[in-house]
Amino acid sequence: MKFVIKNYGCQMNVNTAEQIARQLTVAGHQQVTNDALADVIIFNTCCVRNTAEQKILSHIALAKQLKQKKPNLRIAVIGCLSAKRKIKGVDILLGTDDAKQVVEKLGVPTQPLPPVTSETAYIDITYGCENFCSYCIVPFVRGKLRIRPYAEISAEFDQVKDHAQHIYLLGQNVNAYPNFPQLLADLAGRDGNFTLHFLSSHPKDFDEATIKVIAAYPKIARDIHLPLQSGCDKILRLMNRKYTVAEYMAKIACLRSYIPDVHITTDIICGFPGETAADFATTVATVQKIKFNAAYIFPYSNRSGTVADKLDDQVPFQERKVRATKLVEIMRKMS
Repeated sequence: MKFVIKNYGCQMNVNTAEQIARQLTVAGHQQVTNDALADVIIFNTCCVRNTAEQKILSHIALAKQLKQKKPNLRIAVIGCLSAKRKIKGVDILLGTDDAKQVVEKLGVPTQPLPPVTSETAYIDITYGCENFCSYCIVPFVRGKLRIRPYAEISAEFDQVKDHAQHIYLLGQNVNAYPNFPQLLADLAGRDGNFTLHFLSSHPKDFDEATIKVIAAYPKIARDIHLPLQSGCDKILRLMNRKYTVAEYMAKIACLRSYIPDVHITTDIICGFPGETAADFATTVATVQKIKFNAAYIFPYSNRSGTVADKLDDQVPFQERKVRATKLVEIMRKMS
């Protein structure tokens, strides 16, 4: 069997796609990049933003057209988008982040895999999220927070630490892992020529204990991604982010006091429902005070089923784009 995997979205999806590819390859199947050569096309999907969803749907439509010419072609749609909506005309629709389930659904028995020998390795430590930020579809498609057993994480880490130069601990809310600082310290203290990273953190769970561990262990990367989302307290409340600008800035100050050379990146949403020009100006001022090394800036994207989609005072999409473009330019000059 020849297979194509089309992957979209977060690093957890990257990890899932790699696990699927490894299982299928070990079983004797061949990964290809040309759709026309494939017996199976696997779409590992994301639906965090509408633009991503529409892009994926257009790619699935092209695969359906190919299937008309090649009836034996199988189309599998997995991940967040398949958990969110029914997609007609595909052979497998599976809303899961479990690579083994996907492989078995394709009719291929799973088996123990040899250790990863690539330069970068990913280890899932949590699945799902219960923060329910008002704009986010993830809790509805990924489900409740599930904690991966320590023994599994530890064993997988030991398998990759002598081969991978960069090891990423992953979760929709990675520092919701119980006693996350202790886990970091345990893994970072092991032998091996690796750098340990983690994605993604929620500011409300990112604490001084975690910062102290990062500072104490040279093997932990000094690159911290801490999504701000808005620099205005009113908008943070509407987003249900559970922290204030002052609390966020205190964490940044703590980071820089313990780790002077820290590299801090963030996410910011522009044009959230109820955001006035003055609210946006407050966010700009906050960003200028914090002086991030880089920021991923997006216009707010409506997601049906979320609280934010039903809020009053929706900002026109063109205005969202104008604000995002303005903030990108400000960040570019600062960087």
